[in-house]
Amino acid sequence: MIGIIITGHGHFATGIQSTIKLLSGDQDKLIAIDFEEGMTADQLQERFKTAVSDLGEITGLAFFTDIPGGTPFNQAVMYKTAHDAVTVLSGTNVSMIMEVLFQRELNVDQFEQAAITAGQSGVVAFKQTERQTPDDDEDGI
Repeated sequence: MIGIIITGHGHFATGIQSTIKLLSGDQDKLIAIDFEEGMTADQLQERFKTAVSDLGEITGLAFFTDIPGGTPFNQAVMYKTAHDAVTVLSGTNVSMIMEVLFQRELNVDQFEQAAITAGQSGVVAFKQTERQTPDDDEDGI
């Protein structure tokens, strides 16, 4: 099973984790690590190492980060350069994680592609095709 670490600035990670828990319950081998104000890059890297240890036996690891080039992303990339079967994804949204939660038996490359596809398709804009007016005879929903 691929382990998941969600990380980002402020309470990004725990916010995403909270949403996932609300939608699909507690998830094994999923850890959120917030990069909070006053925290150093070295402290974040240490939290990553502790989290990986806490994940236990995994076949691969996926870091889901908020923005490319930020400290959480950069530290995840540093971790990846020293370890095999690790992917670092950025621009994380709830859709992408929800989609891959039940695909964690894939290899890391397949998992990565599934996450990217889901993340991209999870970004949509509402387009109204015609204006609807309320009908007084209807009770509504």
